[in-house]
Amino acid sequence: MSFSIRPLAVAVVAALVSTQPLEAQLSSASVLGAPTYTSLTFGSGAAARSVSQMAMPLVVILPFGEKFSMDVSTAFASSTVKADDSTTSEISGLTDTQIRANLRVGSDNLLFTVGVNLPTGQYSVPANQQEAAGQIGNDFLFYPISSMGNGLAMTGGLAYARPFGNWNLGVGGSARKSTEFAAFEVASSDFRFTPADEYRVSLNADRPVGDGALSFGVTYSAFGEDIADTTTYSTGDRIIATAGWTRPVKGSDLFLSAWNLYRLEGEVLGDDAPAENVFNVSASLSVPLRELLIQPNVETRLWQVGGVKAGNLTTLGLRLRIPLGSLGLFPSAGYSIGTLYSTADGTGTDVSGIRASITLRYN
Repeated sequence: MSFSIRPLAVAVVAALVSTQPLEAQLSSASVLGAPTYTSLTFGSGAAARSVSQMAMPLVVILPFGEKFSMDVSTAFASSTVKADDSTTSEISGLTDTQIRANLRVGSDNLLFTVGVNLPTGQYSVPANQQEAAGQIGNDFLFYPISSMGNGLAMTGGLAYARPFGNWNLGVGGSARKSTEFAAFEVASSDFRFTPADEYRVSLNADRPVGDGALSFGVTYSAFGEDIADTTTYSTGDRIIATAGWTRPVKGSDLFLSAWNLYRLEGEVLGDDAPAENVFNVSASLSVPLRELLIQPNVETRLWQVGGVKAGNLTTLGLRLRIPLGSLGLFPSAGYSIGTLYSTADGTGTDVSGIRASITLRYN
């Protein structure tokens, strides 16, 4: 199942309904692109297997005055699984298109958001592409595109923020309603799938600390039941906690951050799905060099399934900021090394790989 809607065309149509002249809207618009290449190798020697992805996300942001804005995003992605230097599975094409409208009310303390996920991605995935489609959908690994499509869905949200003394506090909630789509081809027939509806609440806080700043956040996502053909199951609710701290250090800026994703126990096709936890901590230093900004960084990620270690991954990276007038250029590259563990017997498989991207923003 595929649709021919294109995000830039949708953005232009949306612009036409505004009371501002189209030229003024487009002149204040922002366009972001971030071509990213990720490749990870699992194992070594004759048993080595690689999973790589080339992703090209695109975001268009259209402000319609000071209170109302819209953004449209989509991506092209190509994912490949190789073993013995031969391609065993490959999938490529457009992903879904997301359109979101944001309305600020009053003194900007209240924000309403309405979004739609349009099924412009690849659906009814044939058998020879299913391995590539499945390998990228993992919370622990860092492929930028984890799904080629999630079906038609609507999202509505509300957020409120205000200062309390030295703190800025915010609370938000949203709901997402998804519809059925053909996810895979099984024996020449479409396998129907309906993603679970999602209900999300979040709390966030930040405050200045000396010359720096401190921030915290927690989000709880409750999911209903997924429907796979005639079977229902639940993958488990999710809790995400985040924290960040930044401060100047001798003309540079030090930034420390951490996040933790905990997925509660669920059920998958009649079997128990054990709880899963992914913890990530990172540190970076932003060093100005004339008009350039150089940012070396290090990141470590730990994974547990059912309380048993399942993997670790450490990445050393370097990011740059290169201003070019109205165009901002942000190249980055990183090298990762780690281990995946069997939760049954504890045996390990070496993992290594690279990730390189160039983020471009035009105002």
